[in-house]
Amino acid sequence: MINYNLVNARKELGLSTYEAAQKIGISQSMLSMLETKQRSGSDKTKLKISGFYSKSVEELFYS
Repeated sequence: MINYNLVNARKELGLSTYEAAQKIGISQSMLSMLETKQRSGSDKTKLKISGFYSKSVEELFYS
């Protein structure tokens, strides 16, 4: 499964998973696992990601 909202948010900025993860402050593997729904991530991680993409946690992870 793919979290298309998360992938599309990254692609809108023209970033690779490596670049986005570096800017967010998480590992590339964590971002990749979140994008492929292999991990759900902590609330803290979700807040960091939503802040970076300027989108709500709900929009990125629950819609």
